[in-house]
Amino acid sequence: MRTPFAKMAILPSLALAMLMAVEPATHAQEYLSQEAAYNHRHHAAPPLAYDTQGNPNYGFGPLRPVGPNDVVSGNRIIGRDPDPFIRGELLRHYDSGWPD
Repeated sequence: MRTPFAKMAILPSLALAMLMAVEPATHAQEYLSQEAAYNHRHHAAPPLAYDTQGNPNYGFGPLRPVGPNDVVSGNRIIGRDPDPFIRGELLRHYDSGWPD
């Protein structure tokens, strides 16, 4: 019994396609685990921003690291509060353009 060439060629091509689909996924998973391990060991320095409360007349005070409770607009720290709702309100009012 003879098998046509098309049936003989389809099995190796299916096997090759499966290997090609599995290989990038394993490399991506290894890369993400290595990146997570790197970020866990090496912490980046926090970004710096101008403290507008240090010089309110001009809006540019001394440069200082941005903290988790700071409200930042562009490169300026415009306030700080532990409550996320209040931080959102501070940012909305600062960026609204309305006078206080």
